[in-house]
Amino acid sequence: MGLSELSKRMVALKYQDLPPETIEKARVAILNYLSGSLPGADSDLAFAEESIWKAQNCSGNAVVIGHRGSTSPLAAAAINGVMGQVFLQEDCHEHTISHQGVIVIPTALALGQERHVSGEQLIEAVVCGYEVQGRIGKGLIRDGFPKNGLRPASILAPFGAAAAAAKILGLNAEQFQNAITIAANAAGGVMEFSITGTPEICIQNSNGVKNGIIAALLAEQGIQGAPTALEGRFGIGLAFNNVVCDWRALDETDLFEIDDTFIKIYPGCGHVLPTAQGIIDIVKNNQIDPDDVEKVIVGVSVNGATFPGVDNPGPFKGTISAMMSHQFMVSSALTKGEVSIATIRQFADGAINALAPKVQVTVDEEIEGRKIVGARVTVYLKDGRTFTSFQDDTIPQTEAGVIARTYIFGEPFFTEARIDQILAKVKTLPQLADINELMALFVPEK
Repeated sequence: MGLSELSKRMVALKYQDLPPETIEKARVAILNYLSGSLPGADSDLAFAEESIWKAQNCSGNAVVIGHRGSTSPLAAAAINGVMGQVFLQEDCHEHTISHQGVIVIPTALALGQERHVSGEQLIEAVVCGYEVQGRIGKGLIRDGFPKNGLRPASILAPFGAAAAAAKILGLNAEQFQNAITIAANAAGGVMEFSITGTPEICIQNSNGVKNGIIAALLAEQGIQGAPTALEGRFGIGLAFNNVVCDWRALDETDLFEIDDTFIKIYPGCGHVLPTAQGIIDIVKNNQIDPDDVEKVIVGVSVNGATFPGVDNPGPFKGTISAMMSHQFMVSSALTKGEVSIATIRQFADGAINALAPKVQVTVDEEIEGRKIVGARVTVYLKDGRTFTSFQDDTIPQTEAGVIARTYIFGEPFFTEARIDQILAKVKTLPQLADINELMALFVPEK
């Protein structure tokens, strides 16, 4: 049972075994990753990562999203892994506080290009990566896990990458398990970036992708990992939690973990998205002069109030710290009328930073009692008026929304005709004979 049986199930997994809704979830997740990475393609970090690999004279047919030329699968996966969370447009797995898409998908795409896999094989690998990362995360990520500074998504990243890579490489069950247990040795990542605004969150993604791929390649060569790397006396469970973890999720077969994810509408940490929803609801329905605001109270769960970086009144030191903050969500909406990549880029704006300290984050007893990811946002004006919006869940981005922002994010790189081609390829992804046909479209025209 446990990891051994999960490995066997993943090796045996075929496209034909997947429910239609799971296939659609994977297809939209792939489009969201590709389009959501484009705003990060011209980031300093993406170019820095690319320069490192160029210095190694890497070669291959793998495409770097929004960049010209091609490189080795490992290099492409690493560079593309950097881009996915530059502006936090990724998907979320609430049970594990992690983001499989920005890890699993660049891994499967890069190795898949080298192996000339089909659209069906790509979907198999993506579902497999989400599954392994999600199920290990359910055992490892306990309530309050991030309080000591460890980032759940980065701890889990090597597992998702190793699973996706193992599926693309066609490893057998023993090799697959070895890939996962070898990857356990690369689990790591801290959250100080949530305060400093520095880009380690993206570097951690790239590290997870690289280490997961290398774990799978080592397993392919016959290298073994400790079979008890998860639950053993000196395994990852006890190492990170100091208590014995419950690994029953490894044996569960009730759903595919990708079905339990959602795509973000706003560029922000998952814990602050309901706050963004609430303040946008208030702004849309009321005319509020920021100078008239006395204070704003944001009521959330205990986790929503204590997750690293979410209770940050500024001044904001970078885009990452802004996207982590309840205060930024509120001040961005009240001063600029929106929460968007455009306002995130304005993290140092004087009006935003002047209003942010007026926003107080508290624990809302109803939200905590119902154990929901929600927010109660109340704006208090100096004349005594108040406006309140209660959000009892995170509103997910729709496929139509992902398509719409593909045009927006793609415009600096591609013609509208090219974007139409991209959308058509993703729409018919299961019929695609070779995913290189899709990835070739992500070499910029402009």
